[in-house]
Amino acid sequence: MVVFLPNGNQNAHYYVKRVVAVPGQTVLIQDGILYIDGKAQENEEMDLIASAGIAENEIKLGRDEYFVLGDNCNNSEDSRSANVGPVLRSTIVGEAWFHFGNGTDGWGLIH
Repeated sequence: MVVFLPNGNQNAHYYVKRVVAVPGQTVLIQDGILYIDGKAQENEEMDLIASAGIAENEIKLGRDEYFVLGDNCNNSEDSRSANVGPVLRSTIVGEAWFHFGNGTDGWGLIH
């Protein structure tokens, strides 16, 4: 989990998203499934992805680019969105490691 400013925009709010692919990897979302380097990343915790966005075509990440998804990916603005896209290392301001609950989820370390 990383914390970043989308496109380094100092006037934007901070985003907290899960890194799913790192520099040098390829990303593709097809039929609701995330593929990293051609391998399906099926996960029972992850819903089928309704909108592939820019990842409907394979994306090869550059040397300082990360692909991030929101945990609620069907209601999230993340790397699939053209106005966010792959996240540059220089826009990452930190790593999320602890969360406070909302009353139903409790609180604790992020894994």
